[in-house]
Amino acid sequence: MMKRKIGIAASLALLAATVMAGSASAQCSTDPLIKFDADAFAYESNYNAATYISSAGSQLEVVGIVSLFGGPLSDLNADDPNKEYTFHWMGLTSAGTVGPTPIAGGATRWQTTYTGGTFHIFEGSPRNAPTAAGGMPPNPPNASVPANFVDGTLILEGTIATLVTTVTRFSNGTFSGAFRVDPYTFTGPVGGTYYNRVAGTSCLLGGLWCVTGTANGQCSNPVGYSAHPNGKWDGPPPTEISSSTWGAIKQLYR
Repeated sequence: MMKRKIGIAASLALLAATVMAGSASAQCSTDPLIKFDADAFAYESNYNAATYISSAGSQLEVVGIVSLFGGPLSDLNADDPNKEYTFHWMGLTSAGTVGPTPIAGGATRWQTTYTGGTFHIFEGSPRNAPTAAGGMPPNPPNASVPANFVDGTLILEGTIATLVTTVTRFSNGTFSGAFRVDPYTFTGPVGGTYYNRVAGTSCLLGGLWCVTGTANGQCSNPVGYSAHPNGKWDGPPPTEISSSTWGAIKQLYR
């Protein structure tokens, strides 16, 4: 009987340690870990803005300015006038756009899958990256894009397994667009200044994908840019810690 009690106690201690460590299989939080809004733009090497077609093998890049940090990065102030947080996605290879495809309700869809990408997030000073309000210089890559988005200290980096963009034209002529990365993964062992705060996080990254055009739901992007995205990196789930005394655990089996 004593052996059974000892075995149960040991199992409970292991369970308590597991709970305190958190579950690796828990779903990610939908609260933003890193958010970006107006100041992000996409461009690629072989894309037709008039037909929304990305040719197979086309290389996609995205640059942007972070607007908010949350979760374990919430002490970073994206509005600090003396600092700038920027990002650069690269190495994303297009499998070629599927579409235009007729779908329900008289709508039409264009969907493109990109693979093999990486992302880098930087902290720099002064704030010198071009913005939507100030005017993005045309036809990237150029003197400022991506150069002024990658000239700081690397604080985080990771991989993009698959990025899928979906553009829909509805029967009334309006558009909508979205993108989804499933998943992104922060990588190490170095991984940037703040990697230890998010080590191993592998979650979703997604948002809106506004293609170039003048119709409702499209964006007046500068020449040479294929889309104007905004979105967020989802964060890791909050760690729940359960604690108890050894005496309390033994009381359960007396």
